[in-house]
Amino acid sequence: MYDVDRAQTQRWVKSLLPVLEAVLGWQVVLPQRKIGSLEEFIQHFPAVKDVFIDGIERPIQRPQQPKAQQEHYSGKQKDHTFKNLIVSDEDKRILCLTPTKPGARQDYFRFKQSGLGEVIPEEVGVWVDLGFLGIAKDYPQLQVLIPHKSSKNHPLTSDQKAENQLIRAFRVRAEHAIAGVKRFRCLTDPYRNKGSVLADKFMLIACGLWNYHLLLA
Repeated sequence: MYDVDRAQTQRWVKSLLPVLEAVLGWQVVLPQRKIGSLEEFIQHFPAVKDVFIDGIERPIQRPQQPKAQQEHYSGKQKDHTFKNLIVSDEDKRILCLTPTKPGARQDYFRFKQSGLGEVIPEEVGVWVDLGFLGIAKDYPQLQVLIPHKSSKNHPLTSDQKAENQLIRAFRVRAEHAIAGVKRFRCLTDPYRNKGSVLADKFMLIACGLWNYHLLLA
C-alpha cells in the first residue's frame, strides 16, 4: 500500500518509537512503571481518591516450546497472551502499568508480585473485580471494593445483588480505560516478535497516547 518493504518498516519502528516515548515523557503522560513507597504514590498522585485495578491481555503467536506454551496460555482468553496490570483513576487515566508478563498467571498473582498493595494509601478506594479474590483478607489496610461472589449453596441476597450493580456501574471506568488503550492494532492483533521487550514498549506508548488523548479532550 505504501510501496515500502518490511525491512524499511522495521527501521522506522526502531528509530521512531524512542522519539515517541521521549515526547510522551516530556508531556508527562506516560504511566509509572513501578511505585516503590507510599510517599512516592502520594507524590505522583496527590489528588487521586479512587483507583481501578484490572488486567489487560493481548494475543501473541503460539510459542513453539511446550514450556512457553504453558506459561503463556490464558484459560480466561483461551489463547496465548501477554498480560499487564493497569491502575487507572476515576477519569480513566492510566496511572501505573506493570511489566509485561506471560498470560497464564492470574491477575491477583501479578498484583501481589507488583507490590502495589503496600503502596496505595489507606484513604484511597481500590476497585477490583472477582479476579482479585483474597485481596481484602491479604491487605486489610486497603479500602477494597469488590463484588460479592455467589456459589451453589450460597446464592446472593437482593442487597448483595444491588451492591454488585453499583460496584459494576462505577468500576466500568476501568473497562473504558482498557478499551481506550486497545484502540491500537499492535495490542489487538497477535504479537509475532520473539521477545517481550517490544511488546512492553507498545503497551507503554499506547497508555501514554491514551493519557495524552484524555489531556487534550
